[in-house]
Amino acid sequence: MRNSDLSSPLDSLDSLDSLDSSPGAMRHQIAAETLRARSGAALPGLLLTALALGALGQLGSVYAETELAANAVDASHRVVNLAASATLFSSLFGALLITGEFKSGSIGRSVLYAPGRGAVVGAKLLVAGLVGLVYGLVSVLCSLAVGAAAFASKDVSLVLDGRTWQLAAAVVGVCALAGPWGAAIGFVVRNQLIAVIGLVMWGTLGQLMVLGQFPQVGRFLPDGAQLAVLGDRLTLPSALDAPYGLLLLVAWGAALALLAHRTFTRRDV
Repeated sequence: MRNSDLSSPLDSLDSLDSLDSSPGAMRHQIAAETLRARSGAALPGLLLTALALGALGQLGSVYAETELAANAVDASHRVVNLAASATLFSSLFGALLITGEFKSGSIGRSVLYAPGRGAVVGAKLLVAGLVGLVYGLVSVLCSLAVGAAAFASKDVSLVLDGRTWQLAAAVVGVCALAGPWGAAIGFVVRNQLIAVIGLVMWGTLGQLMVLGQFPQVGRFLPDGAQLAVLGDRLTLPSALDAPYGLLLLVAWGAALALLAHRTFTRRDV
């Protein structure tokens, strides 16, 4: 009997990775991942939670300001900046998008019907980024609406200057990058509970401890880069300039995406 006759069915399945990598197949893969992302309660649930927490912070910021009319510019900027809290929920969605499939075992079917494992990684990261973009846009719009209403209750107008729109764009950008970041972590960690707890603990406590105790190190970490993009020197006075922060944030995301691709394509599912 020839050695080729002894090849296992899994070998045949692995060879499918290179059979169909056409643009049409990739479009179908992205469409499938988009449909999967829209299914279930994770997308709206996390978004509503992000909006609710953001609104509470924005209302508290406005009503805590005793001289709102005199400090309207800075207060307006803080309101928009607080919309960046949606980045945590964007990354959580990205992680759940991946780890949910590992938990249910459906990741095997995703690989089987995909053009290849690399296509699975690419499509999921792209969809997570699109969802993060939506989170950012909706969070910014909500912050403007909540801020305008809170300002109006004190007979003051929300300031919509160039810096306000610059901050709005920065919030949308970091939310869009946070989605693939969470998804890449999901590919590496795989365990849903560990991924979620890790993201929440780091996003609420870990980054504050590192940035507070070791700012010269923290400024080069993803959270420090994010604060640089947002221009938040109150939290991190030693933050990089915004353009360098953006480059650093993209570099961190690219490195984690490569790690996700490497681990997913080399480990069993």
